[in-house]
Amino acid sequence: MKFNIVVMFLLALCSPSTWAMSDCAQGANDTEVLNCSTANKAQAEESLNKAYAQAKKRIASSYQAAPETNKAYQQVLLDSQRGWLKYRDGQCKIEAYLAETGSNVNLDLANQCITRLDLERIKQLQAIPYE
Repeated sequence: MKFNIVVMFLLALCSPSTWAMSDCAQGANDTEVLNCSTANKAQAEESLNKAYAQAKKRIASSYQAAPETNKAYQQVLLDSQRGWLKYRDGQCKIEAYLAETGSNVNLDLANQCITRLDLERIKQLQAIPYE
């Protein structure tokens, strides 16, 4: 059963995770808010891709003298990232589920979730390789 979309939307706008990038609550209507959250998501996705690439480079640099270890570590990183993406997408479907599928509010909630989880993952990737 779908809950009151307006209440969910207002709760999402008050989420501290939205303050990390542009403040989408300043939008004059739901289309502006969606455009803002879409831009935040794109920025987070770009940063996530860069952090992943940098983690791969750090692993390669750290294990350049041990090619087999490097190859194994790179595969673990790849498998981990694929698993994390599946988790992220599922979690964000859960968080956006209460709003009507395909609505601006549903898309905005998903965007906010993806942005928040991407920013958390970036911190994890920046710690790789673990020492």
